[in-house]
Order: sequence, then C-alpha cells, then structure tokens
Amino acid sequence: MKILVCIKQVPAKDSPLRLTEDSKWIRERDLTYEINEPDTFALEEALQLKERHGGEVVAASVGPARAQQAIREALSKGADRAIHVEDDSGSKLDSFYTAKLIAEAVRAEAFDLILTGLQSDDLGFAQTGVILAELLGLPHATIIMEVQALDGGRLKVKRELEAGWFQWVEMPMPALLTIQSGINKPRYATLRGIKGAKSKEIRRVTAGDLGFQPEEVSGQSELRRIYVPVKTKKTEFIEGSAKEAAARLVEILQRDARVLLARKGLRNRKEENTETSDMILTVVEQQQGTLNRMSWEAVAAAQQIGKEISEPVAAVVLGRGVRPVAEELAAAELQKMLLVEDALLEEYTPDAYSLALAQIIESEKPALVLLPHTYQVRDFAPKLAAALQRTFLGDCTGFRAEDGQLIFTRQLFQGRMNADIAFTGQPPCLASVQAGSFQADQVAKGSTPAPIETRSVMISAEQVRTKPLERFQEAKRTVDLGQAEMIVSVGRGIKEQENLSLAQKLADTLGAELGGSRPICDNGWLPMERQIGSSGQTVAPKLYLAVGISGAIQHLVGMKGSRTVVAINKDPRAPIFEVADYGIVGNLFDVVPALIEAVNRAKGN
Repeated sequence: MKILVCIKQVPAKDSPLRLTEDSKWIRERDLTYEINEPDTFALEEALQLKERHGGEVVAASVGPARAQQAIREALSKGADRAIHVEDDSGSKLDSFYTAKLIAEAVRAEAFDLILTGLQSDDLGFAQTGVILAELLGLPHATIIMEVQALDGGRLKVKRELEAGWFQWVEMPMPALLTIQSGINKPRYATLRGIKGAKSKEIRRVTAGDLGFQPEEVSGQSELRRIYVPVKTKKTEFIEGSAKEAAARLVEILQRDARVLLARKGLRNRKEENTETSDMILTVVEQQQGTLNRMSWEAVAAAQQIGKEISEPVAAVVLGRGVRPVAEELAAAELQKMLLVEDALLEEYTPDAYSLALAQIIESEKPALVLLPHTYQVRDFAPKLAAALQRTFLGDCTGFRAEDGQLIFTRQLFQGRMNADIAFTGQPPCLASVQAGSFQADQVAKGSTPAPIETRSVMISAEQVRTKPLERFQEAKRTVDLGQAEMIVSVGRGIKEQENLSLAQKLADTLGAELGGSRPICDNGWLPMERQIGSSGQTVAPKLYLAVGISGAIQHLVGMKGSRTVVAINKDPRAPIFEVADYGIVGNLFDVVPALIEAVNRAKGN
C-alpha cells in the first residue's frame, strides 16, 4: 500500500505570539516550531497500515526551508521518503492554494491512500485534506477513528459524528482520509531512526517548478488584521463562606432571566421589504428529520447579516421526506424556504450533498452561503467550495460591515488570536458559524410563513463513491452536550475519579449535563463524548458551571459561547475567571456541597 501523509510545521504551543507592526501576522522570529500534533496521528496510522499490509509511507509538506525540521521528524519515525514543496509566499490563510501545490506535487505518484491530520493547531481551518481530495478526484471521509483495508481495493472506516455517534463508511481506493486525534498513540523517534533519516530522500520542488505564478498566490480572501481577543466580561466575584457564596449564587441565578427564564423559539419581527437578488442562502442540517440547534444559530446569523447589509435571507434543507423540517423553518423570517429531496440524499454523503448544493447555488446565485460549523459541514463544505473554485471561511465567530464589505472574524492559534478576514473573490462566498457565536432563540419570526419551493437536482448513483453503513453509539449513555441548556463541567481540581460523584450530584440537582476538560476524559474518568474544548464538543448552554477547571485556551474555545458562566476555583488567577460572569474563589469540596444544599433549598426539596 502506497500511502501519502500530509504534515505541517506549526508554531510550538508555548511560543509567544507577538504581532507585527502592521498587525497582519505574528513575529516569526519569536517562534519555535514543531510538527502539527494532529498530523502525528495521521503519520502513526500510516505507519501502522504499512506494518500490517506492506508498502511505502511518504511524507509531504508545504512550507519554507525550516519545514524540513518537521519532515526529518516524520522520516525519523519511519516514513520512507518525503516531498517538500518549498513555498514562502505568505499565502498563509489559503487552504485552496496549499492543496493545489500538494496536488500538483503528488499527482504523478498514484498513491493508494492519502492521510492528513484533522486540522492544524495554528489556523484550524480543517480544509486542506478535503480540498486535496476534490482536486485529485478522490473519494474522502473525515474525522476517522479506525481504518480497515478490505479485499478488492476497498476501505472501511469509522467516522466520528456528533453526540457520541459513529458511522462505518465503505469506499474504493485510492481515497483520502482525515484522521481524528486520539485514534492511536504516536510513536517517538528512536536514535536509530534519527540517524537513518539523514540518508532518506527528500524531493524538493517549488511553486515555480509546479507551474504556479506569483499572481496565483493572492487567493480569494484578505487578512485585514489579527489581534488579541479582548475580554468582554467583567467577572463578579461572590465572597463569603462557602455556604454564603453558594446561597448568593443561587439567588443570582434565580433572578437571572438569561439563565432560568429564556425560552427557545422565534422572535416576532415585522417583515421587511427585501426585493433584491443578492440573497443570503443558509444551508441547514437535519438528522433523521430533526434540526439541530446550530442550524437555528446559522439562521440567526444570516438574519443579522441580512439586516446589516439589507439583503434577503433564504434557507435550504436537503434529504428525503423532510418537508416537515422545511415547514418548521418556514416559520422564520425568510424570503423563501427551498426543499431539495432525492433518494440519494436520504443518507448523507459528501459527494451527493456537494453535487446537490452546487446545482442549487448555480440556480439561485446567492451572494453568501452560510452554514453551521458541524462535523457534517466540515466534511463536505471544503469540497463544495473547491468544486465552485471559491474560498470557504469556516468556524466564524462574528461579522461586521465595513465600507459595503463583509468582514468575518475567526480564531487562530487555538483561540489565542482573532483574525478579521474579507472575501475578495467573486460571489458566492461560503462561510460557517461557530457553535454558540449566535443565539438560536434570536431567530426572527416572519409575519406569515415563508413560501416553500421545491427544487430538483440531478445526481446519479455512480457519482456517489462512499457507502454509508450503520450508525451506532459505543457508550452506554450518550449525550449531545451541544444541545444541553445547563452543563456542570469538571477539571483537574476534582483530583480523583471517585470525586466525580460530587459533580454528578450537582448536575443532577440542577437538571444539568456533566462534561469535562480534556485531562479528565483522557484519563478515562468521563467518556470522550463529554469532553468540551477544541478537540471535543463545542457548547453554548444557558448556564456553564466550571468546577475545578483552570481554563486552558483549548477548553475555553469549546465553551466561550455559553450565555452565563460560573467558575469555582481556589486559584483567583485561574484563566477561567477571564471568561466567567460569576466566580467563587474557594475549595470546590466546600463550595459544591453548599451549592447543592442551596439549590435544593431554593427548589423546596
């Protein structure tokens, strides 16, 4: 089996991030570098496949001369040779350009399998692999937790879905897979491997060698600036003994309508005259006939953008037998609701969804296509954008209009920096919104239901190369924390696994779900489906109660959209207090029992 692994060199996690004078990037002279951690899991999976089936593992990387450090590391761990596309064009945010470079560098090699990490730790776009598959004409699957090679040149892979669900998918080779972190345990380089890497081949090519001209580097988006996120919350610390602080907190939560009284649904708004063709098209996601909260958040975002730039909003839903979903959405203030049904859309596949949406976009000609940033969207949206020759800006947290142009904000370096990015190419622009960045209950209701218009698409079975099999859950109890209204989340401060019962009792008393930080789930104290953070679930509950969580940036990325955050930590300087609305500085083993008692008393128990 001939396997290509795409790797990237990224700034080390502990590198200081200082801005350049023009605030367009970070000062690279201050940085140290390392191989992108998610790519180490892809490399390890490739090496294990080679050990089982024989063949060759080739590492490929795009970057300046210093990227050879990461390439040498891959070779020392067992890769047989490498391809270095040396490029220092400064096109840092253009996944399409990066994928094109790799595609041209490897096209003649005829690889059986291409593996990439899930995303890079610096930019976090999670697009290069999917775009590469589209450019090479390969079937793909993302967020892979297991790979099995079948007879007849086929693969069977286990995809991770949201809320603790998984799905087996079959596909022919050659194919491309993006590997989920945690699928294996990456090996260390041995002294023998380090010595052997010095004599292994590294084929070096440049963009010019591949026929790329300097004007092709500019891409379809422009980085306006990057900046350190500004704290928007002022934490109210609740003082007194554990019992006094707990009682005071319950009083606050009882009167806080945002936490206890907010209701789901649509806000009434008088319908406005929006007679224009440059509409915003919102792609919503349904699973077995049910809309998820993030789809409503995407509709809310579209309505806010539409109001800002005076453009109408429409929505589209794909599937089979999903008219009830369209009718539910039609209650929102929309110009129209598009219903696309086909037998090949009954089960999600990236091929069918991309083909269908490409036809809808061609016929409707929207100026902006907005999507929720779900696992499914991450799987097909980069492919769709590549097929349309457009840029996809994923995981956006906000927007603003500036001189008639939309500027989107997204996070870089795992939330340590924000970036303002504008589309510079021809419409349509494609973007997705991060969970919790917009509120589902802010969706405006129209004065009358939006008209539902049926659209037909042309898809043949031969165009759908992946075969989705059964969906299943591995854990006895599974939960979609993204749908939870209240969450109690625990961190290292809980100390021992047996102490989790205290946090569970608090969650049960509140009627909340229990979640945890990565160390808690890595230790096996809670199932991985309950991990919150950049490598787990992204949540946006009405109440997020952090117990013994210090607040590492990787965790904050996953919960910052929470409406009200309460932190309990004995360290007054813990970063979690930077994002908390209310804080109690104290020993959780004193505060939590007092809080349980106060909640029960308030409920009359």
